[in-house]
Amino acid sequence: MDTRLPEFPKIEIGGRIPELDLINNPIFNTKEKAFLTEFYDYMEENLEKDLIALEELNYIAEEPIQEKKKEIVTNFMKKLAEKGYYSTVIDFEDHDVGNVTRNALIALVLCGGFWSSNSERYVNGNWSIEMGRLAGGTLYCNPVNYKANEYQREKYLIPVVKYGHMAASAMTEFNAGSDIVRIELRLDDKGDKIIANGKKLFITNGMLADCIILYGRLNSGRLGGIIVDTENQQLKNFESSRVRTYGMNDAFVSRLIFNDVELPKENLLEGDGLDIMFHQLTEERLVISAEAIGDCFKKLFYSHSFALQREQFAHKLHQYQIIRFPITQNMRQTNLFLSALINYTREIDKHPQSASSKLMANQAMGLKIQTCELAFQSSIDLYRTMGGRAFTEQYCNQFGLLDAFCMIHGGGSHFVLGDAESRRFFKTKG
Repeated sequence: MDTRLPEFPKIEIGGRIPELDLINNPIFNTKEKAFLTEFYDYMEENLEKDLIALEELNYIAEEPIQEKKKEIVTNFMKKLAEKGYYSTVIDFEDHDVGNVTRNALIALVLCGGFWSSNSERYVNGNWSIEMGRLAGGTLYCNPVNYKANEYQREKYLIPVVKYGHMAASAMTEFNAGSDIVRIELRLDDKGDKIIANGKKLFITNGMLADCIILYGRLNSGRLGGIIVDTENQQLKNFESSRVRTYGMNDAFVSRLIFNDVELPKENLLEGDGLDIMFHQLTEERLVISAEAIGDCFKKLFYSHSFALQREQFAHKLHQYQIIRFPITQNMRQTNLFLSALINYTREIDKHPQSASSKLMANQAMGLKIQTCELAFQSSIDLYRTMGGRAFTEQYCNQFGLLDAFCMIHGGGSHFVLGDAESRRFFKTKG
């Protein structure tokens, strides 16, 4: 059964809204615009049908859709990997744009969507799909690439980067959240084996992943990271199940259980788990900022278009200040954050050592919090613009109205003391 109401017409979006046109945005240089154009073309040719199929499945009631989504999502990551869009940790020399900037631009477009000349429609971005890419392509690949030896690299990194094998990062726990000091999962050294015992929560891709980087506490008390080969989710004493969230309908957010799971000691990454974990956090925060900015662009596309089309009390909605002013303000704020994001990613690409600085980490976290809050505010403004229609599934699914709610304080931001300073630094409201 399709839950949409046929009486509600589709919102028609024109091919270009100047304030939301990334290709002509002066923030980007020539090489970045060329990369964006190339990625847009690839999405239109190879990914458009998958994005539309995932959206359509969310309208189906009384029919199992999870297996269909699994197939679409796993194939989507393989398609991204074919062109180096899944992970950006290798093959730097093949690109004119730095790897961190490329990572952010991919996130921006995957969340924001694009105008398709093939189907003459705006194809919605999908934050859930991008979170799956982030989980496998950044949160897994970056730390593994940082510390993997040659054996680990060939067996557990290259298949993910090159062929799009699903991967995940397992850090968050039930009682600790993302407070890494309180991680409880045990990694007990038993000769040539590491025995894992514990649970993880909110692990994107967890129930799809071929490989997982698992963080836990070693016998010495320090944190460690080990690669888990899930053996196509059939690993003995390992369980994974889906966690249903408000929003993020196409992200396979999971609960993982390790009950005396035997792992080869050769899969243990060298070095301190804290160092391994933090190696990817600054880039992760910037990519999530790009996701939130892309989501803002998508919400603004619909707010702007609906306000121009919908008539109420003999006036178009855009003629009412209570509708027009928030949309205009959000457009301006979104472009300011986009400028900050690109300047940060360029700086890290130019000076990679800056990614590990506390100042850059704080700035990236501040940007992440503010962009997620703006995405949430854009959702609220879209609700207000659309009125009662926004409470129907056909529009909630189409816009991903609750995705920003899931991300507004994601990643354990409220656990990190220094974030209060970075939050104040970016705060622009009185």
